Amino acid sequence: MEVALQTAVKPTSRRMWGAIFIGLIVVAFVAWLRADLDLWMQGSRIGFGQLPIAPIVLLAFLCWFVQPLLSRFGFNLSRSEIALLFCMLFSSTRFWSSSYSVLPLSLGVGAFYYASPINNYELLHRYIPKWLVPQDKLAIKAFYEGAPDGRVPWGEWLPILAFWTLSTLLLLFCLFGLTWLFRKRWTDEEKLVFPIAQVPLAFLSEQEPVWWQKPFWLGFSLPMLIHGWNGLSIYFPVVPAISLHAIPIGFMFTNPPWNILSDMTVDFYPSVIGTAYLTSTDVALGFWLFHLLRNLERVLLFGFGLPPGGVDYGGIDAITRGQEVGAFFALCGTLAWGIWQKRQMASLSASEKFGFFGFVLGLVGLSLFWSFMGADIWATFAYFFVFSVILLVLTRISCQGGCMFVAMDFHPHNISGYLFGQMSVGLKNLVVLMFPHMAYMMERDVVPLPYMMNAAKVASETGLSDRQFLMGTFLANITAAVVAPIASLRMLYRHGGLRLHYHYATRLARWAWDKYIGWFSSPAPPDIKAALGIFGGATFTLLLTTLYHRVPNFPFHPLGFTLADSLVIRKVWFSIFLGWLAKGLILRYGGHRVYWSWRPAFVGLVVGELMAAALWLAVDAFFQKQGHDVFPGFPPL
Repeated sequence: MEVALQTAVKPTSRRMWGAIFIGLIVVAFVAWLRADLDLWMQGSRIGFGQLPIAPIVLLAFLCWFVQPLLSRFGFNLSRSEIALLFCMLFSSTRFWSSSYSVLPLSLGVGAFYYASPINNYELLHRYIPKWLVPQDKLAIKAFYEGAPDGRVPWGEWLPILAFWTLSTLLLLFCLFGLTWLFRKRWTDEEKLVFPIAQVPLAFLSEQEPVWWQKPFWLGFSLPMLIHGWNGLSIYFPVVPAISLHAIPIGFMFTNPPWNILSDMTVDFYPSVIGTAYLTSTDVALGFWLFHLLRNLERVLLFGFGLPPGGVDYGGIDAITRGQEVGAFFALCGTLAWGIWQKRQMASLSASEKFGFFGFVLGLVGLSLFWSFMGADIWATFAYFFVFSVILLVLTRISCQGGCMFVAMDFHPHNISGYLFGQMSVGLKNLVVLMFPHMAYMMERDVVPLPYMMNAAKVASETGLSDRQFLMGTFLANITAAVVAPIASLRMLYRHGGLRLHYHYATRLARWAWDKYIGWFSSPAPPDIKAALGIFGGATFTLLLTTLYHRVPNFPFHPLGFTLADSLVIRKVWFSIFLGWLAKGLILRYGGHRVYWSWRPAFVGLVVGELMAAALWLAVDAFFQKQGHDVFPGFPPL
């Protein structure tokens, strides 16, 4: 197992093209296999979170098995070749995941299949782009009930897949543009830690790969043992499971107004603990502390008589969600201002100019494409501008905060509803723009840009040239975007969506249309409280940012405020706290030397949990055991 990675000799261009070819085969294989695992087996999703199972399994397989085997025959994979294979699979996660390959397909089909006089979906049909939905009623029915012969009606679907591929191609210009625009500033000037990228980089170290170090195996074994034991309890109920997720602590809050916290829980995610240890202490502190402060705010608002709930209108959740919106826009503004202030267009480097024009080209192209699909041009531009804001902030959270799961709880339609009323942009625009929303933003824990930026960090640290990275990852993303929907359609028409993962085939498609029918039937006016929440969230974020940069040793990083009340942080706040606490105690009583000596153990926690999930996926597939998720209590978002 202890075989050093070759770094002295740079691989030839021919070898790198060979690596790209192998990487495309790997991406296609994973995209195809994912349909069986996610949709039919319904276990741990291999494309879930900021550091998914599949890329880590690939990296470990290459380092632990392929490299030692090749070395016996006098061959070696260079560090940059292994990094390229990893980056290709990692960067394309969104497009081989079920989020992209099922949700936008089921959205259009579900609007027709589930239409009835009771739900009034027929009111939406005239706005649904005909280019994105099969016109044959039998094809729609077989999507959910299965085709008698199991065959996909490709004549109906190939034009639809072509439209989606074109849309995704335009999106890739935005993604690569933003990556190149901010990469140099974040890596070279601000020197962000990139905790997510540190895990694969620990495997690809020039000095001593992490798996050569004993603390790694100590950390690795802990989640393997825990999840191994819990996996046995799935097969043998007599074995008591170790409770890790959704452990209730809300029973401590019984009296008003504290009882608004009655659903509060703690969860143990070894991978989250590991990445929190790799994160800057002040950033990790902000994530869990601002979540607790946001809960205190909810108690105060409840005490003043505001009703709980009301995400879309009028309640406490609308106010706190408005604060999240304001925080995102304020943080995005500070990130963009940093580029504008220090780099006027004349002084931008060639790569940054490439990024800027690529982003603008993609943004304009996407706006025109979806206006062709039926939305107004101003609505499409506004939507994709907001989408870009969300992408950039979530990427910053991933690259600086190291959260294994990053997400926001608001949507662009929430913003227009809060400020101008729920039907202010028109039912036509809401319906058409739900399609790119479902394809690119829904399931926010797998938004595409963070994978790109973290992969770029891995590439720059392992000697990959910009040209090699661009060619490999671009082709990988296109391959994933083509293969994954084909694989999903094969499963859908063989088994029927009613027998596959309910979340992807049914739940979210109906959620979208039920929401809009409700808005159309009784649209709410602008929400003044939520609008004040937006203003307050933006103001507080700007204040925190100013204090953090101008007051020496100011302990509260503004990044944590952006996720203070999100569904994700509710699940991971306690694990972040444990990682932060472990790092703080080690630094205080052991110093930096002890911190670095124990760092491999926390990398092992991350890798161990992901490898445990992969192991049980293999076991469950062999025994055809459905529904065994190593991350229970963390449903698709």
